[in-house]
Amino acid sequence: MTTAAVKGDFKDTQFSQVEVADKVVEQYDDEQARVFYKYVMGGGGLDIHYGAYCKSTDTVYESSKETNDRLLSVLNWTRPITSDSLVLDVGSGHGGLSHECALRFGCQVHGINISPQQNKMNLDEAKKLGLNVDGESPKVLCDLLNFNNGLPTEWTGKFTHILSCEVLCHAANKPELLKELTRVLKPGGAFCFTDIMGSDGADEKVLKDFTDRNATTKMARPSEYSALLKEAGFQQISFNDFSPHLVHYFQGMVDQIEKHRGDMLSEGVDSAYLDKWMTSLTSRVDIQKNHEVFAWGIFSCRLKGPIF
Repeated sequence: MTTAAVKGDFKDTQFSQVEVADKVVEQYDDEQARVFYKYVMGGGGLDIHYGAYCKSTDTVYESSKETNDRLLSVLNWTRPITSDSLVLDVGSGHGGLSHECALRFGCQVHGINISPQQNKMNLDEAKKLGLNVDGESPKVLCDLLNFNNGLPTEWTGKFTHILSCEVLCHAANKPELLKELTRVLKPGGAFCFTDIMGSDGADEKVLKDFTDRNATTKMARPSEYSALLKEAGFQQISFNDFSPHLVHYFQGMVDQIEKHRGDMLSEGVDSAYLDKWMTSLTSRVDIQKNHEVFAWGIFSCRLKGPIF
C-alpha cells in the first residue's frame, strides 16, 4: 500500500478496516485540518457536513444548518423525541448537531467521537449554551470512542434514538456497526443518518477524487445501505435523496477557500494543503455536475416496537 505523504492527503490510498480509524483522527484532529474544516465546511460554525439548500444564494453555514433541521425533523417524525428521550449521536464531531437536538427537544444527547480535540470543543460549547450546568444533570455527554471496536456492552437497549451525520463513510465494517446500533436501541427505537455515498452504478475509480481526500474504505451506495439496514433488523426504511444539493455545496466549499485563503494561511494552514483541496473540489464540482457520481441524503428507519 502507498503511504500518504502528508497528513490529510490520502491520494491513491484506500484504507483497510484496521487502518481507517487512525486515518480519521489524522483527517480531522490535525491543527490545520481543524482550521480548514472550520472555514470551508463549517462556514465559521461547528458543523462539518454537507448542506441542504433552500435557495441558491444560501451560504455553506446556512445550508449546514438546514441539514441539521431536516435530520432532526426526520428523526422526530420516525419516533417522537421528548424530554425523556435518550439520543445517541454517532460521530458527534464538534457537537453542533448534539447541541441543536438537546436545545430543540430538551432531551439528553450522548455523543461518541474519535477525536479528543473535537470532544473538548463539543463540551466547552455545551457549557456556553447552558446545556451543561455545574451541579445539574448534563444535557450533552461525549465519550472518546472508536465505534469500529464496538459499543459498550452495558448500552444494550439504552437509547430511544440514534442519529449520525456524515460518519458512516468512515466505518470499517458497516454491517457490523449497524448490528451494534440495533443492539443499543430500545424496541421501537429510531435511527436516522446522512452519509456521502457513490451513486448506484458509479464506478469506484470515478469516486477517487473523494477517497483521495477522505479516510474511508469503500464508499457505500444508497441501495446497499437500504439492504444493510434491512439485514440488521430495521424496518420502515426510507431515503430522502438530496443528491442534487451536492454540486451547490461542493461549489460553496470552493468559494470558501477563495474567500478565506488568507485567513487560513495566517492560522497555520499550509498553502500546498489548500492547493490540493482546491484541485480536488474543483474536479468534484465538475464531475458531479456532469456525471452525478455522488449520492447524499437522509435515511430513516426504526426497530419494531412502540413509539413511546
